Amino acid sequence: TLSEEVSLGYIFISGALAICAMILPGISGAFILVILGAYKSILDAIDERDFKTLLTFAVGAVVGILSFSKVLKWLFTNYRNLTLAALTGFIVGSLNKIWPWKHTLTYRTNSHGEEVPFNEVSVLPWNYEGEAQLIWAVALVLGGFGLILLLESLASKKPN
Repeated sequence: TLSEEVSLGYIFISGALAICAMILPGISGAFILVILGAYKSILDAIDERDFKTLLTFAVGAVVGILSFSKVLKWLFTNYRNLTLAALTGFIVGSLNKIWPWKHTLTYRTNSHGEEVPFNEVSVLPWNYEGEAQLIWAVALVLGGFGLILLLESLASKKPN
């Protein structure tokens, strides 16, 4: 059974750590679960409808987000610039993963027998083999930037 594989205490801690990663930019909570070795246990609990394990995970996530939000608030209050620098580092570090222009070096066969990219290297849009769609990419970046500026200006207006 599931409880023989991973203890409920470990599931609780995994939930708390995974949710912390989910609220930080550039860090995947699912990846943290994989690193901790709890990802398969959580998926099995969902598949087997093991509500005891799922509830333990959920309670861990709630405790984790409540605790970590207080830690983040304290960090922003006491070390604002350093905290922003660290969060910016997380974002910049994750950009390579979402970079759309890549050249595939090697492939692997997945569990469905399909060839999927395994090892990729990021390339500049003008070195991309295929249609880079650079105009769309620039337009969406500018649109996203404009939306952030609009939302910030709306948020800073005080109601009369």
